[in-house]
Amino acid sequence: MKKTLGLEKLKVVIIAEKAAWADPIVKAAETMLPEKMGMEVVGTWRPSPVAKDCTAELTAIQRAGAHIVFTTFSSSVGLTFAKQWGELKVPAAAVGINVESQKSGFWEATSGKGEYTLTVNTLARIKITDKTIPFYDKYLKLYKEAPNYTAGTYDALYLIKDAVERAGTTSSDKVVAELEKTDTHDTAGRVVFDKSHDVTWGPGYVTSVGTQWQDGQMVCVWPYNWEGVTYEGSVPYKLPPWVVEHWKK
Repeated sequence: MKKTLGLEKLKVVIIAEKAAWADPIVKAAETMLPEKMGMEVVGTWRPSPVAKDCTAELTAIQRAGAHIVFTTFSSSVGLTFAKQWGELKVPAAAVGINVESQKSGFWEATSGKGEYTLTVNTLARIKITDKTIPFYDKYLKLYKEAPNYTAGTYDALYLIKDAVERAGTTSSDKVVAELEKTDTHDTAGRVVFDKSHDVTWGPGYVTSVGTQWQDGQMVCVWPYNWEGVTYEGSVPYKLPPWVVEHWKK
């Protein structure tokens, strides 16, 4: 946005569904966006997870002069927000978490108004590893739905299976010892556990992806030349044209 629109300091608003899981994300964003990214947080809104109307929030976002809307949605409010954001052409790019936009039916559910919505995701039809596209295609064929973040369970089950087989037992301590040795390339990236037993995140490991709706298709736009990482099949992110038009005036 700085490069395309010539903006020096970006203003961001946070909109997250009013649910306990979103509370720590909101708290972190309110602190980290200014301190680590140099953005100014100009408002926070917490609609119901099942809100049928986000007009009040979207109007307030526009009044706040925001350039970016950081979303945190897992429920149906993600559809409501995305559709009305596109209908009203609110001049702020929508990025963050919107689980509904991870689904194949998002385009139809928003009547195409959710175009340019960007969400963090686990998978896309890109070559993260040699396993990614074959799994993606088989999943889509079987379920008629793109795999979203819950599809990470597929890798998890095989990680446990392999650890049990290496350990030769289901004894927890021995299985954990084998899991600690894990170093494998699965559908979502290279899986290596850190000292806290979390998945190592970053270039060369699991990165997650950012998917955006462009011309009726869900495409991967991130990582794209990030820390030297661009997955084969990724495309550049597109700013909504009405956002460009508004801020280039």
